[in-house]
Amino acid sequence: MFSTHTRWYRRITLLKLHKWAGLISAVWLCVLGATGFLLDHKEWRWIWFSTVPERLMPGSVRSLSRTVIQIFQVNPNRPMHQVAAGSRGLWVTEDGAKSWQRTQLVGDKDGHLQVFAVEPDPERGWDRLWIGTDNGIWVSADGGKTVVKAGMEAQRITALSAGASHGELYGVTDRSRVFQLLTGRPDDPLWLRLETPPNDALPHQMSLRRLIIDLHVGRGLFAEGLSLLLNDLAGLGLCALALSGVCYWGFPKYWRHRRRHGGQIHVETKRTTLIWLFRFHSPLIGLYAALPLLYLVITGIFFGHSKELGEWLRRVQVPSIFYPPVYHLNVWDGWIEAVIGYPGQPEKLSIGTRVGLFTSEDGGRTWSAEHAGAERIAAARRLRRFGDSLYIGGWMGINNYMKPQDGAGWLTLSDKHAHMTSDITRLEDGQIGWLHHGKTVVMTDRSGQVRGQIELTQPVEDGVPWYYVLRQLHDGLIFWQHWKWLNDLFAVLAITLVVTGLIRWWRVKWL
Repeated sequence: MFSTHTRWYRRITLLKLHKWAGLISAVWLCVLGATGFLLDHKEWRWIWFSTVPERLMPGSVRSLSRTVIQIFQVNPNRPMHQVAAGSRGLWVTEDGAKSWQRTQLVGDKDGHLQVFAVEPDPERGWDRLWIGTDNGIWVSADGGKTVVKAGMEAQRITALSAGASHGELYGVTDRSRVFQLLTGRPDDPLWLRLETPPNDALPHQMSLRRLIIDLHVGRGLFAEGLSLLLNDLAGLGLCALALSGVCYWGFPKYWRHRRRHGGQIHVETKRTTLIWLFRFHSPLIGLYAALPLLYLVITGIFFGHSKELGEWLRRVQVPSIFYPPVYHLNVWDGWIEAVIGYPGQPEKLSIGTRVGLFTSEDGGRTWSAEHAGAERIAAARRLRRFGDSLYIGGWMGINNYMKPQDGAGWLTLSDKHAHMTSDITRLEDGQIGWLHHGKTVVMTDRSGQVRGQIELTQPVEDGVPWYYVLRQLHDGLIFWQHWKWLNDLFAVLAITLVVTGLIRWWRVKWL
């Protein structure tokens, strides 16, 4: 008798804990789920081109949205002539970035393009620019003032570079497939069949920071489509759990209120509604979303404290035995950040990924990892070739690299360089510019020594894209710069809800 009473008391305590954790956190967890789902799909056009008036947004959101450049290229023959691009479009300047002019899209009614690559023609240089966008390949014959559609309509071209011979380009669609393209036939790509790297070419350890970031943004478990699907399930599931939980708690109170005022609802309707809500809330959504919810919430805590924990997370190395399946690189899907060809070597190409640079000497049948001395190149977000010299832009605190014309091997550039390089450009007098955080260009000479930096003037665009609004809302920074501490509280409540919910479901199942 005592034992039964004790179990019943514990069940009531568990129920109250679950109920109050849910009621306290329901609204914000719903916001986190909805905004997280949308932020995982930043490839959607409306998230960049639909805007909110700046006057309605706090200063933190306005300042974030004013950096619109992710790609920056300078005409080495006319340094005042420059092209900038990013998720909000394409711009050109002829006065050294003092003023920018938006590029006109010839024959396009929509008037909007997300731009991922700008590459001078292998033969004609800046007389013809090739543009990789979310709607195929475009070309400009006037230095970026106007562009016209060239081919591969509806394809998402995430990288472009010069190929092994004149009149040839390499490109990547959706960070997954590599193609070869003759500039005279831009709508007739040759798709390359590439094998994946062997296990001994993959990194034997990886920073905990890299793993946490990939998990949180939907890249860290399986091939990108499945990982993103799990994140979507968790984000939408969080919204559904919050709403159904509030309804399960609130409907009986609403029905009692109606009864006190003379209203009646059929008993069977109440019963059916509560049963449906419970089944939807617990076995249907709660059970299947529990695991992705847990890893999203836990990684979110680390993600929110990247400034405090970033250096420690970089130092902690996770051995390959603990890698999730995606890091074994059984497929290229979602991994290819950049591709580069080598003049006069049609069988040789290199592919940049967030876990390193891989090179094939036989057209993609076998791969080896690139090293700078004894150090394995840890990430290659952006690859550029100027003449016979190659340059790599690092990622998330990872070094930049260069391979000079003499072919002596990759050199690790000093840590004075930009550590979040989104693009690399050739400047006058043989200098190289490294675009840092979309607003600062660090200049180096041929040996990699820093020679100065330039603060870029940004193109002026009206309104704040929804992407930045959702990003600041997801972090809570739209309200308060220290909201991350409240997010920690809500993360603990979310973990409490998942654990107590699973225990309740288990007990109900076996009653």
